[in-house]
Amino acid sequence: MERDPILFAWSSARRQHATAVALGVGLGAPLALFALLCLRDLIALLSPGAPGPLPFLALALPLPGEPARLLPIAPGFPLSEHGLEVAALIGLAASALAFAGLGWLVARVCFSAQARAATRLRAAATDAILRAPPGAREDVRALPALIGAALAGLPAAGILVPAMTLAAVLLALLTAALAAPRLVPAVAIGLFAIGLARALQIRRGGDRTDLRQRERAAAEAGLGDLILRMPAVRVHGSAMFERRRLGLRARATHGTLARAEGALAYARAPALALAVLLPAILVATALWRGPGAPIEAERVLPGALAAAAGAFVLAAGLVTAFLRLWFLRIEVTPVYRRLSQTLDGLTDKRPAQHRRAAFPASGGLIAADAGAYDPASGERLTGLAADLPMPAHVAIVGERGSGAQALAALLAGQIEPSVGAITFGGVDLRSLDPAERAHRIAFAGSEAILIEGTLKQNLLYGARTDEREALGEKGRIALLKLSGLDALIYSRGLEGTIDPDDEPAAAAAIVAARSAVREALAAQGMARLVEPFDPALYNHQAAVGENILFGEAVGPTFSEERLARHPYLRAVLEAEELTRTFVEMGLSIARSTVEIFADLPDDHPLFDAFSLFPARERGFFEDLIARQPDGRSWRRGPAGQRDRERLIGLTLRYSETRHRFGLIDAELEERIVSARRSFARLMPPKFREKVDLYDPARVTAAASLEENVLFGRITQGEAGAEARVRALVRQVLAEQGLEPTVYRLGLASRVTSSGPGTAMARRQGLTESGIGPRERVAIDLVRCLVRRPDILVVGLLPDERKSEEIAARIMRLRMIRQGMGLIVCLPDAETLGRLPPFDVVLTVARNSVTVSGAVEAERSASSHAA
Repeated sequence: MERDPILFAWSSARRQHATAVALGVGLGAPLALFALLCLRDLIALLSPGAPGPLPFLALALPLPGEPARLLPIAPGFPLSEHGLEVAALIGLAASALAFAGLGWLVARVCFSAQARAATRLRAAATDAILRAPPGAREDVRALPALIGAALAGLPAAGILVPAMTLAAVLLALLTAALAAPRLVPAVAIGLFAIGLARALQIRRGGDRTDLRQRERAAAEAGLGDLILRMPAVRVHGSAMFERRRLGLRARATHGTLARAEGALAYARAPALALAVLLPAILVATALWRGPGAPIEAERVLPGALAAAAGAFVLAAGLVTAFLRLWFLRIEVTPVYRRLSQTLDGLTDKRPAQHRRAAFPASGGLIAADAGAYDPASGERLTGLAADLPMPAHVAIVGERGSGAQALAALLAGQIEPSVGAITFGGVDLRSLDPAERAHRIAFAGSEAILIEGTLKQNLLYGARTDEREALGEKGRIALLKLSGLDALIYSRGLEGTIDPDDEPAAAAAIVAARSAVREALAAQGMARLVEPFDPALYNHQAAVGENILFGEAVGPTFSEERLARHPYLRAVLEAEELTRTFVEMGLSIARSTVEIFADLPDDHPLFDAFSLFPARERGFFEDLIARQPDGRSWRRGPAGQRDRERLIGLTLRYSETRHRFGLIDAELEERIVSARRSFARLMPPKFREKVDLYDPARVTAAASLEENVLFGRITQGEAGAEARVRALVRQVLAEQGLEPTVYRLGLASRVTSSGPGTAMARRQGLTESGIGPRERVAIDLVRCLVRRPDILVVGLLPDERKSEEIAARIMRLRMIRQGMGLIVCLPDAETLGRLPPFDVVLTVARNSVTVSGAVEAERSASSHAA
């Protein structure tokens, strides 16, 4: 990889850069000359001249000497004065349009070239990361930051700007020569002076910008630190100390910044002086005729001088652009140098063997005096010599840290031996294609790295299309039950949602399953465990706000966080004369909550589990209670409105069954049900799509599958009610043929951060932290089983589980892997004794391996069982 950003951009898209140079210089330079000549001829009309036709676009080079002579280059087009004026104006207008079109085209070509260079840069980094061996972890970790810095400094027009600058300088010298040869040195010296002044200004400006950014960061850090120190400031009265500390820090930063500003001001002084001197020098040079020369000798026409000045301004602008590019190159080149060294280092660390050897159809897995170090686990192995016939079932027995996981990774080809070799069918694993090796020798050796997407995408990560199709729905469910993920997926499926418009058949089946669930509940005497949604009755398992909505919020409009301040709901409460009732009820809830949790700290789990307001708002409600001893003297204005809004929010989140403060009686229930009817009847059309109301005859799209099947809430007052009801629901769904639908919804749940707002958003988002270590291990195992590899290596030590549970899981794994290779890690001999004999047992202790055959393993297992 090239270590210069401009050369890297050029080599990545030579054709695009060549096209941009051809357009910018090959067409832009003649077009600029044409526009300057039109300007020259137009200004020439301001001076009185000889009568008769005037030449348009004529080119002639003045020659030095006496008398003054002209070397004709192009005679031009003879036009009348009026015709020349019209032609010059049309030429300038056409030049402007042509410049606009040419600029757009060149910009598109430059963007295409930059995109190709960025693609090459990302591809090089991706390839280096994917091919890097495990031992290059530190080098790989440095790549993302280097790639980000390299992309930020990748020039779009690295070759074009120098080429256009050179062309503009030559054009400026040419127009000066066409006006008068004595102007050429003045133009050259002026461009050189502008270059020096701009270079000094750009460099000093960059230093000033860096200091400005540091000053901003220091100010933000200082004020942020002051906010964190405020409790101590109030307690100890150290405000004067903090002012002095921040003042000293500001003065120190300001002194450095003042020096940088002074240096930048000195750098700007030559540029300001040149802005005045250069026009004067050009005019003075044009007026100079030499000693004793006649007045008419070597007279510079105003139009020619204006054209030379225009070309000079164009060249000065491009010189500035070139200098900016040059300083950018100086700034970015170290990044490209480090990136090139890193990529070259990763390339050198790749094994020298050819990686495209054909994968053997069968054979044994043989280790010949191999040793290795696993950087992931920190384990090391030495002197490994083993011949494992495949397909066979092999057990690796060793405690955590003994080297068992390093042995599993070594046999799977995930780490490379530092000495010796691991071969399969006589072929070194290092010489095989890594992707093919991963499919033929699968390795489940750690917690799964979850990806952004659905659970199904996470489980099928790495599987090919034919492998996914061959698995099928029944195969996926079988793997979920084998790995123990079925409980997680099923629970996620019950929390999933069904859109009746997209899946009318499934929606109809769910509505039909409601009656089956009710009949099953009644038959088993469990009808009391589910309180159905009845439009005419108050649901005691739901909160007050949920009873008023009588549906699921769609989007954030009627979410729990915003419900209390929604103007439409507040209008309904006013119409039903519930506002004052809810405010008083909220004040009672606040008093009871503060009294109950008075002796608990804010971070106590009971506070988060049962309090109606978060711990950070405890102080606010304590202060509100102190200000409202009788609940009558409310603050006026916006402050009082906020107090009442917060209290109404407490009431809307209150559930009598859950919190049991005795605040809701039969009369209040009737009033809330009446408010529910008004809320649904008077709802404006713009809000109708924001709430999906409960309907016994259809599926509520925003509600969970479990709520749609139950069409109610599980009673909270009886122990074990939730588990019993869910077991019955699972049985009924299986009988109704809806179990695959539940698994499909569970697999469709996304692994992502749940968005704020509605309950549906909380249900649909499965955060990565919500999947525990066991589930991650199981996901990694399923990923391997989906590929149906020739050899499956399970390099995990689940020593936190009971020995019986580990043995049962491994037995089921061995059943589905009959006739195929399987290597599993076992934590101890006790687990080995609970299993049928393995073909080979590898015992790892203190980084060394002992190999025993099936007979010895069986004898060891029998003695252990005895």
